[in-house]
Amino acid sequence: MAGQLFEFVAIIPDKTDDGAVDRRLAVREAHLANVKKLFAEKVITSGGAFLDDPIVQGVRPTFKGSIVSFSAESKEAVEAILKQDPYAENDVWDFSKVQIYNFAVAVRQAKE
Repeated sequence: MAGQLFEFVAIIPDKTDDGAVDRRLAVREAHLANVKKLFAEKVITSGGAFLDDPIVQGVRPTFKGSIVSFSAESKEAVEAILKQDPYAENDVWDFSKVQIYNFAVAVRQAKE
């Protein structure tokens, strides 16, 4: 029997070297496939990239990192999940700056 699940939010900055965005874009499809699987399993409850500016068609995005909400037993479980993501495996995320917090959702609305 699984333990009690809690909600967490993870703030995962990207590395800032010159190749970071290229690495992110190169493995983005694999990352999204992993996210969709975890979302279907109700492990991820929401997630996305944070940026300097909104994404505009034809303009290279200014990715800064990712923010993901999880349903998990512990912070350690969240960290273990994150380390198996293609962004972690391909040196996109800066794990020295990852922040994981318990998250008490007051309201939630689905994007239309």
